[in-house]
Parts: sequence; structure tokens; C-alpha cells
Amino acid sequence: EPRSSCDHNEDVHLRCRAITGQSYPMFQLIDEDGRKIDSTSVQTGLLLYYGKTVCDDFFTDNAAHAICKEMGYSAGAIGWYSDSIVGVQAEYSIGLDDVQCGSDQSWSSCTYETRHNCVHNEDVFLTCDIAGFPEIFE
Repeated sequence: EPRSSCDHNEDVHLRCRAITGQSYPMFQLIDEDGRKIDSTSVQTGLLLYYGKTVCDDFFTDNAAHAICKEMGYSAGAIGWYSDSIVGVQAEYSIGLDDVQCGSDQSWSSCTYETRHNCVHNEDVFLTCDIAGFPEIFE
């Protein structure tokens, strides 16, 4: 029988709760009305990470390419920008900051923070290259 040097006053008590509501993919793009952008059209959208916006601190072209590739666009990003406000942003929390990605432009090369020091005019808007989206040509 295993022995422990702990007393019951050192026991840990947990209370768990189910998370309800909408489930979000890791990354998605939405338009100014909050609708998911169709992956078969070239359209710039507000970038969301698990349903929260992404801040532009340290964000570069490498991060844009890595995220588009993570969403399935093998050719990566066409471009990105920030310093813009559309009405839908206020409905979302900011969820990702300080995204820094390596030159191989893969999400696994990226570091990031889920705490932020941002405001919504720092949210990232991203355009991915549909020429690299494999389902279009199947």
C-alpha cells in the first residue's frame, strides 16, 4: 500500500463545470457583419482565434502565412493589416497577442500569449490566398 507524508488538510478539491455555448475553430475569418468568410473567395476578414480577436503586437507576414496555412490555405497569406475598427469587433474579446512565427511560416513555429495589452484597433485583418486552398481544385 502506498504511503504519503500528506495530511487531509492538504487534500485538493476541484469543482468542474461544462462549457456551454458556441464552439469555435482555432482560426477563422469573419466579415464586418460577423459572418464566417467563405473559403472559396478572396476576402479580407477579421481574424479570430477560438472566437476571440488577434492583436497585432509582433505580428508579421510570417504569422499571417502560418495562420492561413493552419486554416488550410497552402499558399499562405496575401496580406494583413490592423489599425481599423468595424462594428462587429466590440462583440468579441481579444484572445491572442504577441504572435511571433519563424521563417518556416508554420503554426508550430509560433509563440504567443493569451493575455493581452491591446485595444480593438490593434485587431488583425487577414486575407488568405485561395489559390492555395486544395478543395477548389479537386
